[in-house]
Amino acid sequence: MNRLRVLVKRNFKSLRHYNYRIYWISQLISVTGTWMQNIALAWLVVTMTGSAVVLGVVTALQFLPILVLSLFAGVFIDRWPKLKIILTTQGVSALQAFVLWALVATRSITLWEIYVLSLLLGIVNAFDQPGRQAFVAEMVPDEDVGNAVALNSLLFNAARTLGPAVAGITIAELGVAPSFLINALSFVAIIMALLMMRKSELRILKARVQSTVAQGIREGVSFAVNEPNIASILIVLVFVGTFGYNFSTTLPLLAKYVLNGGPEVFGAVTAALGIGSMLGALLVAGRQKPTRKFIYSFAAIFGIIDIAISFSRSIPLTLGLLVLFGLASIAYIASTNTSLQMNSPMELRGRIMGLYVVVFAGSTPIGALFTGFMAGWIGTAWMMLVEGALCLVGVATGAFYIRNKDTLRKSSRFSEAVSHDV
Repeated sequence: MNRLRVLVKRNFKSLRHYNYRIYWISQLISVTGTWMQNIALAWLVVTMTGSAVVLGVVTALQFLPILVLSLFAGVFIDRWPKLKIILTTQGVSALQAFVLWALVATRSITLWEIYVLSLLLGIVNAFDQPGRQAFVAEMVPDEDVGNAVALNSLLFNAARTLGPAVAGITIAELGVAPSFLINALSFVAIIMALLMMRKSELRILKARVQSTVAQGIREGVSFAVNEPNIASILIVLVFVGTFGYNFSTTLPLLAKYVLNGGPEVFGAVTAALGIGSMLGALLVAGRQKPTRKFIYSFAAIFGIIDIAISFSRSIPLTLGLLVLFGLASIAYIASTNTSLQMNSPMELRGRIMGLYVVVFAGSTPIGALFTGFMAGWIGTAWMMLVEGALCLVGVATGAFYIRNKDTLRKSSRFSEAVSHDV
């Protein structure tokens, strides 16, 4: 019993900080509502149009602004109080959900309105996601940042499991409209938590104000490129984020075309991934500071399991592998997030997290397009094998960069000098 108490205290230690505790609880409510909206919106689009292409367009509209705007957003996040930025983005997100509910409830929703509202949400998320990532470090001391990031992953995956389940029941019994209303109301929790925060306990540090936004972006990118720990981690993330984190596209294809199953198999593979993800978050929550070896190891394990799943035709074996896959995915991405924050100065954290969001979330449309093309060309199983192999290529590339960083830098400076002389 005492051992369990110590384990819980260690893995949930960030919750002892008042600001983070109310933020975490409110986020669990809000993110659950967000997942309800995601499921309801996808179902609405499919029932309205019956088109997978239209569903892909809606998804792209939500993620493309993140790819385009997150670097700019990082500059503003470093310049302005993060608390106010998040209050604004959460308020706009609540309004977007409320408008969706009103249009669906009155049966006046059109496809173009869905496109516009999806694009608006994407623009908001381009500021909200890096803002919330960087805000974690203002609520807890440096020694608890890793634990707080892991607990964020835990709540995200708990909400990813709970939200779709509640949405499924709600849609079946009441239709799609209530899910949008529940999501709109769920933002009340996070907005109230942000308003109740003790500002005296926040570690607020603004960036040096640059004369232009471009200079601010250049400063953040320059720091990331010239800091080996950050550069090497981002190199691996380019590969793993683009080719590995396409679960929303890969899992339905895996269930239908590899395991030859229906909705119940799709539900099972999704649940297995979610269970593994929560276990991965608990694993990382107990670590003080992730090492590069830890990050690279789980990126490699992630790629290897992806390859292993491609060979499996057994549902029980695939479910077991997916639990491990989910564990490795969260252990890797939570450790990556923590390492980037802990290796960047406070005044640059918004821009570094902007880079993180660009590489990780911004690559989603590219990865989804690649996944769909490869699955159609060579089949789902071979697609997963190729994507797993590309994740391993990313790990090898990051390791090569670290091992040869001095030589590569000298070569880069020499090329710049020759170009300048010419």
